[in-house]
Formats: sequence, C-alpha cells, structure tokens
Amino acid sequence: MSWYWHDITDKDSARYATHPAVWVSYMIAIVSGLIAIFSLVLRRPIAGMNGWALIDAGLFLIVAWRIAVLSRTWAVFGLLLFAIEASVATLERIRTSSLTPPILAIIFLTTYINAVRGAFAFRRYTKLEPH
Repeated sequence: MSWYWHDITDKDSARYATHPAVWVSYMIAIVSGLIAIFSLVLRRPIAGMNGWALIDAGLFLIVAWRIAVLSRTWAVFGLLLFAIEASVATLERIRTSSLTPPILAIIFLTTYINAVRGAFAFRRYTKLEPH
C-alpha cells in the first residue's frame, strides 16, 4: 500500500483509505477558521481570506465528520469542494504570475479521491457480507 494511492481490498482497507481525508479536512477547517477569526479581529483580509472563510471552515468540519462515518455523498462533496477551491487558488496564482507548483493541493486532492474510493468500496464490501 502506497501513501498516495491506497490498495482497497476489504472493509478495513476501505475505511483506512478515508482517514487521510478526514485529517486533511480537519486541518483545512482549523487553518481557515483561525485565519478568518484573525482577519475579523484585525479588520483586514489575511492571505486573501476574510471572515467569510468561517463558512468554509464549517463546511470542512462537516466534511471531516461525515467522511469519518464513511458517507459517500460527503466524500464526493469534499472532493468537489476542495477541487473548486484549489482551482480558484491556482487561477489566482496564474493571474498573479506566481507559477509555483501547487504540490500540497495535489497531495490533498489525492487524499479526497482516496476517500471517495474508500467510502464507495466500504459500501460495496458491506453489501457482500453474509447477513
């Protein structure tokens, strides 16, 4: 099993494939929340974020919680939410002529893809179990 692409062969490996996305979601929620709070206190945007980033932080908290319980819908929503935000950040980076590669975004995107794979595989393996 590699760190970036999990082998999913049973329920346990499916559950394990979702864990990194849970922690990434919590990390994004905490960092976004702290930046949003500091921007509200200082009354100016920080790192391009303002108080509205609290909504983003809340969404990622919900995504983390729901992926932790292997929700397929929220795994897909988390992937889409992160992909949209990473795309916007990449477009902004291109607009400002900063061509640094978004390595962290690629790693996080991979964790969300694995979470989707894991959540769907978990459901499939659960249905295969004898009752």
